[in-house]
Amino acid sequence: MTTAGIQGIGTYVPPGRLPVSELRRHWPGVAGPGGVTSVSVAGFDEDVVTMGVEASDAVMAVTGIEAGDIDLLLMATCSSPYAEHSAAAEVARALGLAPTAGLVDLAGSVLGGVQAVIAAADAVRAGRVGRALVVVSDCRRGRPGTAVEALGAGSVALVVSRDAPAVIGATSSWRHGVPTRWRPDGANALHHYDDTRYELLGLVVPAVSAALDALDPRPAFTAVGPLDPRSRSTVHRAVGLDGDGSAAEMAVIGDLGSAGPLFALAGHLSSGSGETGACVAVEPGSGAAAFAVHATVAVPAVDRRPASANIDYIEYLQRAGVLEGPVPPAPIVPHAASPGAARDDAGGSLAGSRCVACGSLHVPPRRVCADCGGLDLALERAPREGRVVTFNVQHVVAVHPEPAPVAVGVVRLEGEGGERGGQVSAMFCDSDLGALVVGAPVELVYRRLGTEDGLVKYGWKARAVVVAGTRPPAAAGMGAGR
Repeated sequence: MTTAGIQGIGTYVPPGRLPVSELRRHWPGVAGPGGVTSVSVAGFDEDVVTMGVEASDAVMAVTGIEAGDIDLLLMATCSSPYAEHSAAAEVARALGLAPTAGLVDLAGSVLGGVQAVIAAADAVRAGRVGRALVVVSDCRRGRPGTAVEALGAGSVALVVSRDAPAVIGATSSWRHGVPTRWRPDGANALHHYDDTRYELLGLVVPAVSAALDALDPRPAFTAVGPLDPRSRSTVHRAVGLDGDGSAAEMAVIGDLGSAGPLFALAGHLSSGSGETGACVAVEPGSGAAAFAVHATVAVPAVDRRPASANIDYIEYLQRAGVLEGPVPPAPIVPHAASPGAARDDAGGSLAGSRCVACGSLHVPPRRVCADCGGLDLALERAPREGRVVTFNVQHVVAVHPEPAPVAVGVVRLEGEGGERGGQVSAMFCDSDLGALVVGAPVELVYRRLGTEDGLVKYGWKARAVVVAGTRPPAAAGMGAGR
């Protein structure tokens, strides 16, 4: 029988951090998430698509998988920028997946991440695809002044294939309870029925217990979410788990929604314990979904995480779109100045045109070589790394919704020559403007460039190179035994 398993995992957490103490300063009578000291916050130009691309880049790099090797992309999120349009298609566009690759979107439930892994494994076992990429990304928020306002942001990407080191086994699901958390149609924030004891003990614990009981054999470890550390500890005690090593991690980044249980699983699989475990997603009022996984050896797992920086409550509301300042004259989306953002760039995966005569690469693609005037140019993917050629900092005009100052400049792509070719114009992001210098190494990352009539425009920006680190093993704070 054909098996399916996890070949590698990549995670990404954005650099913004909102301290819970900052929330309580503005809402002193409102309880925060149990055991959480801060939550990760997506940047002005980040969303589930851009974070999903970051995690996908990480797992593809650590496994050596190329875009053309992926037959199916499944994306799960509760925070898509669209009510109707495929977020999976946007991720596939940025990664340069083949147009024939299948796309699946799962939305509206934090159970979606685990369900996406189960569906990917089923497709691989059935022989319909050889390799699937599962992208799970969320940046939810609750209504201001409520106990669930502060929710984290982050993404996980997994490659599911045959003959993988972590074999996916039995699956289970359990429907239980009535809703206590929901986001109404057309609303941007999560609503919460504020009876946490009923929610945790009456809904979450029975659903997790039933999902685990249905797995055979019983798991030796369990990655469960999305829950805050205090609730997670209560669940572990109630269903007979020894402890929760992922509590320290969740305490500084918060509830990651549909990405939460898979984020915790990454730490377990990187240890190569050889045990059979379970990954369980739980949603109050919906129930739980779970799959068993047996890791024969350590699974390649990498964490892509820029250095964190605290933000205040006002900036948090600005990033969430709750507070809006003056809107610049439209349109100010820099299509021509940012690689990948041109209106006719249907590929989206940082395409360039290479001159056959002189070898100069042009991004975005040109029909005539800017260096030699040649007309024979071939389309190819451009390098994602480079060095700063020149830049300037703009203090007056910002690209909505980002506040000034912003830096824009020219980057010479790695290994490229030519006088006018081989370089791109781009905005800089997530970089210390005071430390930005000519010659600094940068990488091009997929980000939001603004919106037009509700349509998000994505493209590539330059960021100081982030070194992706391996995930810590379970013994270092990411696992829980059963």
